[in-house]
Amino acid sequence: MQLDYSELPQLQGLYLEDSWVLKICRIGDRLVVHIDAVLTQAHPGYEAPNADEQHCYRRGEIVFELVRSLRWESDRLVRAAFDATGEPDLGSVDQFAQVDGSYVLAGDFGKISVKSEPPYFSLRT
Repeated sequence: MQLDYSELPQLQGLYLEDSWVLKICRIGDRLVVHIDAVLTQAHPGYEAPNADEQHCYRRGEIVFELVRSLRWESDRLVRAAFDATGEPDLGSVDQFAQVDGSYVLAGDFGKISVKSEPPYFSLRT
């Protein structure tokens, strides 16, 4: 069975297809995906976008707690690109779903399969 990220209560109000992955870290039993996230109007942290932006972008982390297994596959060496401001990013999220008990993320950074507690999004303050 497959469940899209938009159906996970802890990730409501995110639009990941236009969000940017900045960094991915394994810290102990946690996987943290640092992200410049697009927030929809359904997210409590939503603000009207800046005049030069299409979406409301906010920095935050998608956190996977109590990681039991982690597999990160890539056909190439994952290197950050640099955006117009000079900040590194690993590309966008093309897929994020819960598939047969694992959470699967895919994009320019490769494909990550993780078994953990349900992921949640935390805004950086």
